[in-house]
Amino acid sequence: MGFIRIVGGSLRGRRIPVPDQGVRPTSDRTREAIFNVLGPGAVTDARVLDLYAGTGALGIEALSRGALEARFVEGNRAVARALRENLARLGLEERAAVLETDLARPAWPAGADGAFDLVFLDPPYAGDAGVRWLTLLGARPWPERGGLVVYERRKGGAAPEPPGLTIAVERTYSETTVTFYRAAEDVRREGKGGA
Repeated sequence: MGFIRIVGGSLRGRRIPVPDQGVRPTSDRTREAIFNVLGPGAVTDARVLDLYAGTGALGIEALSRGALEARFVEGNRAVARALRENLARLGLEERAAVLETDLARPAWPAGADGAFDLVFLDPPYAGDAGVRWLTLLGARPWPERGGLVVYERRKGGAAPEPPGLTIAVERTYSETTVTFYRAAEDVRREGKGGA
């Protein structure tokens, strides 16, 4: 079993055990770069959703940096159990919940209610899960101030831009491309098209 390290915030330097199978954790360097792009304003007091959570490194990093709460959605039972243990070890159980669900189904997970300020989406690189989930997220309600989606995928290829989401910035770190989307809140509230 390996470890990854929390790179910022109140839990900086703490290590998270990584299960031997069923996860592809975001590297420390890529996580640090993601949070540098986001900045503290996007994370402090945010409600966070971590889809395909795996180790929970992204959501845990957000909690360490001042997010209010996080919901971790994971389809692998053993990985979800390890994530619950990590949250307890780090003293985050009061601000976090792990939701086990079949992520292959095109349905919103039970328990992930309300509007989220920040969503991390790190699906398997193969297949169309990223496109499906971005489409679902684009149709979801967002807070009045809007929200952000951070989508990780293998380097190469165009990023989808579903209704309700607009690409704000894109960065490539080694073999991973990260696309940052803004929620187009005006589409849902006013029934308008894009700008």
